Amino acid sequence: MLTVSMFALMIFLLIAGMPVAMVLGVVSTAWVMLAGNSIQMIASRMYAGMDLFVLMAIPFFILAGEIMNHCGITDRLIKFVDFVIGRVRGGLAQANIYASILFAGITGAAVADVAALGSIFIPAMEKQGYTRKFSATITAVSSIIGPIIPPSIIVVIYGSVTGVSIGTLFAACVIPGVMVGLGMSAYVALVSKKKNFPKSDEPFEVKAFLLCFKDSILAILMPLIIVGGIFSGLFTPTEAAAASAFYAFFVGVVIFRTITPSIMLKSVINSVRTSAMLFFIIGFANILGWIIAREQIPETIANFLLSLSSNPTILLLLVVIFLLFLGTWMEITASCIIIAPILSPVMAKVGVHPVQFAVVMLVVLNVGLITPPLGVALFAAVGVGKVGFEEVCSELWPFLIVDVLVILLLAFIPELSLAVPRAIGFI
Repeated sequence: MLTVSMFALMIFLLIAGMPVAMVLGVVSTAWVMLAGNSIQMIASRMYAGMDLFVLMAIPFFILAGEIMNHCGITDRLIKFVDFVIGRVRGGLAQANIYASILFAGITGAAVADVAALGSIFIPAMEKQGYTRKFSATITAVSSIIGPIIPPSIIVVIYGSVTGVSIGTLFAACVIPGVMVGLGMSAYVALVSKKKNFPKSDEPFEVKAFLLCFKDSILAILMPLIIVGGIFSGLFTPTEAAAASAFYAFFVGVVIFRTITPSIMLKSVINSVRTSAMLFFIIGFANILGWIIAREQIPETIANFLLSLSSNPTILLLLVVIFLLFLGTWMEITASCIIIAPILSPVMAKVGVHPVQFAVVMLVVLNVGLITPPLGVALFAAVGVGKVGFEEVCSELWPFLIVDVLVILLLAFIPELSLAVPRAIGFI
């Protein structure tokens, strides 16, 4: 009864708008005290949840993204992608998608993608003849590629709360992230002729391409350094995050010379604030995880799911439906920290590979970033694009269908998630 009351209070406080860290802290502390446990246990378990070496990757990745956002790398990436693909019909919309794929290797955060790319793409697309609402929508939906393709902060969090290797998850998320991008690209290609999307008439010149590539090569190299270092065994994920921060600092200060002391200070402050928020959530979530294990909630859920079906694929589809619903109203970090430790062992018990389930869950939760009514990437695009929320939602549904189709493929074909980690030798 106490556990049911705890989850009811948690849902109420989240709907009421209380910050996620505060919700986890209030609910966990209340349960510990009402159950008669020592108040000292709260501090010790909270510290234990944060005292993980792998979590040091979070502030480094955030800092690298902050520095790269300020050093002018975004403009170079956009110019390069537009030069390569902008000559096809709907080229600027396609460039928006493929810029998000490249930008994923820099920030790994959807809202950062919307802010950085949207401020450039949305006015440019409108000037070329696209509607502002479509321009904002394509910026929002393509932003979810960032948290899927490594490096990704949410992948680090998932690995830390479930014990699944973060390097393995990074490898497993490459194909699904590209699939999401290609699916969106295919939809844009299909509707380009029907809606007569514009295209660039600028002739292709090899010299201009080489100059454009030269300007953007340092941005393109960053994800290759991070991911290549992890996959080759040269870096751990945490070391790769530190290397990415140093690389961003070197590019911004020494090569581009756009990072001043004031910008650097601002980047550090922003990364500390964001990291502190995430670490508070992780610390309190560790207490919640202990409560969940003590109350044998995973076993209860496993028995319930097995009573519905013994087919792992059917059970995975049921979980996907639940997570899609969850994503419409719950923030992605909270969903991952609260739900992943419960569902991961349950799905492993019924025969779903932990890495495959991790990928499916991460993609589904990222779709929640663009799902009304609380999709944060949608609100970011509305703010950047200066359009109405309803206008963006009216253009959204075909892209959501594409995302759901990708999720179904990932659920039915495990090798889409397991092929890369298996080829590298991670599993």
